[in-house]
Amino acid sequence: MPGLIFRRLYFYGEFSKQFHSDYSFIKVLSLSAVPGLVIFIVIYLFYDNFISEIDIGSVIDKLKEINDPSFSFRKSNEIPLRQLINFKASPFIGFLYLTSFLIGALAGRFVRITKLDTKFKLLRFKNYWFYFFNGLHTDFKKMRHLRQKNKKHIFTKADILIDFNNKPELYSGIIEDYELDSNSSNVLSKIVLREAYRYKVKKKKKVPVPIPGSLFVVDCSALKNINLTYVYEDAKSVLDSKIPVYIENAFGLLLVILIPFFIFKSDSIHYSFYDEYFHLSWYKKIIVYLTVAQIISIINPFIKKGDEYQYISFKTFIVKIVILGVLVFLLWLL
Repeated sequence: MPGLIFRRLYFYGEFSKQFHSDYSFIKVLSLSAVPGLVIFIVIYLFYDNFISEIDIGSVIDKLKEINDPSFSFRKSNEIPLRQLINFKASPFIGFLYLTSFLIGALAGRFVRITKLDTKFKLLRFKNYWFYFFNGLHTDFKKMRHLRQKNKKHIFTKADILIDFNNKPELYSGIIEDYELDSNSSNVLSKIVLREAYRYKVKKKKKVPVPIPGSLFVVDCSALKNINLTYVYEDAKSVLDSKIPVYIENAFGLLLVILIPFFIFKSDSIHYSFYDEYFHLSWYKKIIVYLTVAQIISIINPFIKKGDEYQYISFKTFIVKIVILGVLVFLLWLL
């Protein structure tokens, strides 16, 4: 289960079909076994050393007692098996599944953000159309000579040749989105174009004819070939770089890492306010986490609007301070 959870969350967004397509269920299970075993061992050692000691012996002893024909639950003065499961086994299993979820979700995004998938073919996702359509192919070792220095990729234009009943049709436009085949993680099913046009023969010459509408969906079931043209602009400032992305993801990563410590009490953290936190009601715990998240959000100097990053405005900063004040007031009030 930890391996299945990890793999399902690792392949996210554009790569989600890689989890189940091209593989049988048995192969998916076998591919999940290795990361599942690694995660289990690491989480077991982490939980046992930093969260709470895992006493397997007490569970084994209880199971041995139950196997004794003379054993009676009502007459036994020992700790009930249900109590051992509820207060010993269940927290560890919950922590294991939660961390498997977080590790899977973070690992895939970490590989993508750090571009490790473009540097190491072993980590590369099978959906190679993602790299070509977004101009990321220039990060591949064999294609680095195509890189545009100090340039920012804006969009990609495509010329798509479709064989329609043995009659070739050529469509062109700016790639807005695409869809993969349901049974494959690298076969195109559809391409969505904007500012699309097709070619029509006039006076023995092919001339472009605009296609009315906002978006044009091309069925790629009969795709013959595709030609891509990349449009760039000069990178002007820090906002056009990867720095805002890295900072935003670092703060997001910090918030995610903190989640298990807000749910499961760690015996290795010795602070009075941390001990008092676990005596709060569930809704107060949620408010405490939201307060911490708001503090971290205030530190972030960037904000994303649409597809672009901007420096946080003074007005937005004041709004965040007010929200933090409201959360602190609610904690005091409740």
